[in-house]
Amino acid sequence: MSATPICRIRTSVVVLSLLASAGSGCQRSPTRLVEDDEARQRLPPAYTRDKIIDPTLAEAAQRFGNWAEAQNVGGDRIFLRAEILPPAPTLLPYGIGTYQKEWRLPAILITGPGWSSLKPASREAIAAGAFRELSSQLATAKTSPPVLPSVTIQTPQGLELAWINQLEPGETLLHGEDN
Repeated sequence: MSATPICRIRTSVVVLSLLASAGSGCQRSPTRLVEDDEARQRLPPAYTRDKIIDPTLAEAAQRFGNWAEAQNVGGDRIFLRAEILPPAPTLLPYGIGTYQKEWRLPAILITGPGWSSLKPASREAIAAGAFRELSSQLATAKTSPPVLPSVTIQTPQGLELAWINQLEPGETLLHGEDN
């Protein structure tokens, strides 16, 4: 039994459209490269979750990192390194079912050999001083919305000794370490 002319036409149309779509799918689409520097500067940065993109905030973070790494006692560094992360939103409970969003700049200070030679009162003073220094650096940055400090102090092994979001008079900042 032979196919009717209409069936042959339909089959031909389907086969031709499949060939046309398959043939065009194999070609590369033309790409446009941004060549000039001025155009590149106008584009917003991509993948910014791991970077501090505000230049004044980046400078404040750099100054705090330099301050932390310059702290020493008896020639030994108190902090091996300072890791300053990009600002992150923090939600705080503010009444029943209501939350307040605050932007915080997390700074992680890794203790060094000089830390263990300090007395507990000196460690508390250094921890409070680190929080005050980061607060001071952020105040000079004058960001909008304001970015608040968050300082974490931990050992090289990862034991968290302090997590400071605000200073309260008489509050012990350090925990988790035998003094």
